[in-house]
Amino acid sequence: MKSIFWGAVIIAIGLVRGDSVFRGDFSAVPIFFDALGVFFILRGLVSIYRAKQQEAAVPPAAPPPPTMRR
Repeated sequence: MKSIFWGAVIIAIGLVRGDSVFRGDFSAVPIFFDALGVFFILRGLVSIYRAKQQEAAVPPAAPPPPTMRR
């Protein structure tokens, strides 16, 4: 989740400053930073997806064995 946040922050800084690919500025620095921001966002999404897949793959715990009463 932190990766998504920081990726959005990197892109937002470029948008606020006016140096962003998303605002039509296709020079080297904005391309680099926007690509870096998108990379971090995708990295965060992939980590969330993998965590959900791993959580679904874990079998549920077995019920406790029955106790004998006397």
